[in-house]
Amino acid sequence: MDVIKKLAGWIVRQEQVYFLFGFLFLVPNIVLFVTEPLPVIVGIASLMIPLAVWLGVLLLARKPGLVVWCLLPKVILDGGQLVLLYLFGESVIAVDMFLNLTSSNASEASELLGNIFLVIVCVFSFYVLPVLWLACHSVRIREKLTAAFCRKWGAVSACLLAVGVSLCFLSPLQDHRFSLKNDIYPVNALYNLYFAINKSEKNRNYHKTSADFSFRAVKPRQADARREVYVLVVGETSRAMEWSLYGYGRETTPRMKALEGLVYFTDVITQSNNTHKSVPIILSSASAEDYGVIYSEKSIVTAFKEAGFHTAVIANQKLTGSMIGAFYREADTFIDISAMVAGSYLSSPHDEAVLPYLQEELDKTSGDLFVVLHTYGSHFNYHERYPQEFARFKPDKAKGIRAAYKEELRNAYDNAILYTDYFLDRIARSLAATYDCTAMLYLSDHGEDIFDDGRQRYLHASPIPTYYQLHIPYLIWFSDTYRRTYPEKYEAALSHRTTPVSTNSVFHTMLDIAGIETAEKDTTLSLACRTFTAHDRMYLGDHDNPVPFWKTGLKSQDFEMLDKWNIVYSKE
Repeated sequence: MDVIKKLAGWIVRQEQVYFLFGFLFLVPNIVLFVTEPLPVIVGIASLMIPLAVWLGVLLLARKPGLVVWCLLPKVILDGGQLVLLYLFGESVIAVDMFLNLTSSNASEASELLGNIFLVIVCVFSFYVLPVLWLACHSVRIREKLTAAFCRKWGAVSACLLAVGVSLCFLSPLQDHRFSLKNDIYPVNALYNLYFAINKSEKNRNYHKTSADFSFRAVKPRQADARREVYVLVVGETSRAMEWSLYGYGRETTPRMKALEGLVYFTDVITQSNNTHKSVPIILSSASAEDYGVIYSEKSIVTAFKEAGFHTAVIANQKLTGSMIGAFYREADTFIDISAMVAGSYLSSPHDEAVLPYLQEELDKTSGDLFVVLHTYGSHFNYHERYPQEFARFKPDKAKGIRAAYKEELRNAYDNAILYTDYFLDRIARSLAATYDCTAMLYLSDHGEDIFDDGRQRYLHASPIPTYYQLHIPYLIWFSDTYRRTYPEKYEAALSHRTTPVSTNSVFHTMLDIAGIETAEKDTTLSLACRTFTAHDRMYLGDHDNPVPFWKTGLKSQDFEMLDKWNIVYSKE
């Protein structure tokens, strides 16, 4: 309180308050100027234009504090931007950040917010609260800005704006095409909010825009006197470098290593580091290059239904407002584990909770069966993702999200991988026990940062991805019966083990494994077909634009890891 009183004693004139507001409103821009890889000319313009605007806007009232209260949403937006910069070290609030607010469930949100609560409190205490207190102080001061002061600084703001705009026209000199919606905060953040709202509206209208669509899917060939069962397991936040199957030093996947009929692919890149974009690509014919088809076409669930399969989706993640829930509701049977298992709404059961429901589908269905299992995988909080008997690597209880707890975080993450290994083995054994023609495809939606290098990055869904978020595990298990019935599919998969592949291959591979024919299937994207072809691997940008994954802003540390793990990318 003494500090506030001294500050109030020093700030006794509206002119002083006016200049302080001008500086405080520019704080996010100053940080972004340091973190963003903009050309110098554009970087200077990104400071001058908003400074000019705020200096002019603050003159709309003789007491600038009144203007600040009218701009309360901007102050809150600034606070969110500063929290984001703390978490990821760069970039403006992205479209995906806004969409994550609506697509994250209570469990995910509580886990994250509980661990960054201190950061939120600090930003509120040292930025948001001082700005609002200063606004109140400005309103209480009897003195007002004089007409002469307003004329003078109105002219100054106009001059600054003119200079800033002029610099923008010079941006081509540094091989940069200036864009107000991309280069100037908060315009870029507000545009991203608009884009997110528009995208949410498309998601809500999916049932209308896809209502008349049909795959016209058929299955020409049937295994002799055998039921066919195929399971697609959608993993969560698992990175390939943490699987001993891929060469990791710790024994995290002993069961997968010993599983006969397993084919795993070593060079796999996700097309998005966000669940709400990555999973729809996995579940449909969409890709980063043609993402818009998710609004006009239906999902792989419907393709299997049309081909005569009974379909079931068993999800251990709570339903969200994204396209994922809409796709899952296309199934004949949809089971939301989170709504059926007793417990707190802020917690989720372990993934093996889906297994009894899978077994029930296997037992009660006499015809062909297709099942999607959506797991919680290795999602933070890692130590809550597995039972205690899987706590092989200790200590595994981190007290917060800080580099100081990297050992505990990595131990817990590795234990979660060990549990995923057990979970997948259980599925394979259940399928094998049917003696039917069966196969299981597993992959993760994206990876994760865990304070891996000097950047001290953590979590996923950052506006700029890293190697750790991109390189994911991807495997297919074929039963003995399947390998005897369709040996060419198994052999084709084996031949593509080291071929560069992306997550947009899943739809085509899964249909090809099941022998389903449809015009939407592309055999050049099927890992179970000899005609599979390595394509340029694209990443779905923030505005749903395709970008080569190696041109997404990766840093030198990322390219070192890509080379270490023999990930193919263009080095031109």
